[in-house]
Amino acid sequence: MLITISTLVVICYTVYFVIKVHPKKQLVNQMVGKSISMALGMVSSLTIGVLIASLLHGQLAISTILAVVVSAVVAYFIGTLFGFLAVIESLAASLMGSTMGAMLADMLPTSDISFLLIFMDVIYLTSIIATVEFIHKKLIEKETTSVRIVKPYSFVLMLTLSFLLIGVATFLDINHTEGKQDINTHNHHMKMNEE
Repeated sequence: MLITISTLVVICYTVYFVIKVHPKKQLVNQMVGKSISMALGMVSSLTIGVLIASLLHGQLAISTILAVVVSAVVAYFIGTLFGFLAVIESLAASLMGSTMGAMLADMLPTSDISFLLIFMDVIYLTSIIATVEFIHKKLIEKETTSVRIVKPYSFVLMLTLSFLLIGVATFLDINHTEGKQDINTHNHHMKMNEE
């Protein structure tokens, strides 16, 4: 459940970022665009690597290859907003992030993966928020009229709902895992009593 919610968070917020930033991309100079592409390429690919390796725990080669391919697609869409050099920067960062994420998730025991997924989601969402806020401030600085731009609260609502979904998924995963452990313990005791 948590893996599904984390995957949806990454997909939805990446699409949201591309849609939100595309009309404002001219406000960002080339160097800042490359930096944004590199940062978001790294964070998104690290999260994707952890997600894929969590699904394929114990199959490091396959999870790394899948993470690199999926991350490259996401990084391409992020980098395209800021030009060709930003695409290269984003792809290079995604290669490193996806391999690191896959290795990290594969090294952890299964019981610790949920905590890592939550942490990666928080880092990813924080990165997206910071970038969108930065571009929004650039828009306010470039605005020449005296009309004040009202900050939309839909993003805060989306963020709150995302954290609530992650929290509920974590709670359900913990209860599901505890239920399985109770059943396994009960079955183990039943076998011992039969012997």
